[in-house]
Amino acid sequence: MIYYDDNFGHWDDMDEEENRAFYQHVQRTNVRKKCQGCGKMVMIQPSYSYCNSCADKRERGYDI
Repeated sequence: MIYYDDNFGHWDDMDEEENRAFYQHVQRTNVRKKCQGCGKMVMIQPSYSYCNSCADKRERGYDI
């Protein structure tokens, strides 16, 4: 099974129960909102402003 979301992108090490529990917690607490980078509607944490793709670009110095 592939685990992916708009917060962290692809999730690794999902064989561990603790990681799956955290993933499930994140999914339950996500809200639908507009990413301030790309403008797409995404499911992210309430305190986040950018989806994973835009956050990665910002970390690499891209002006989005």
